[in-house]
Amino acid sequence: MTESMQLEVLTPDVRVLNTTADAMRVLLPDGWWGILPGHTPMISYIHAGMVYYQRDEKIRYIAIYQGTIEVQKPSHGPTKVRILTAAAEEGDDLEAVQSALAHQASKLAELAKEADLEFDRIRISLEKSLQGSNITEMNY
Repeated sequence: MTESMQLEVLTPDVRVLNTTADAMRVLLPDGWWGILPGHTPMISYIHAGMVYYQRDEKIRYIAIYQGTIEVQKPSHGPTKVRILTAAAEEGDDLEAVQSALAHQASKLAELAKEADLEFDRIRISLEKSLQGSNITEMNY
């Protein structure tokens, strides 16, 4: 049996994946990195795109909507890889995974627009309230 590592992918809403992996490849700011069991501890930003991992001699895919990756090498137990992202999809069909992530990304973009609009409404309301109030300077 070959050595493996623990792979976990988390979004704010759900744990997308918690499994073992024999090897993985991920796109970091300085290019593609391979991660194997026993990898040196590290933390990095991940570009939006695909993460490839191998388990039981089968390649699987994780589509990531950018995030961070942390590799931990505990003194006891397997190497741990944790990916934190806003959205992710996992599977063995590359096209289906990419399509599902694109759908999630468009939903996130729409939510961000709505949040910006709500923030602007609140800011304008607060400014109007401050203009309408009669606050005088108090000298002590």
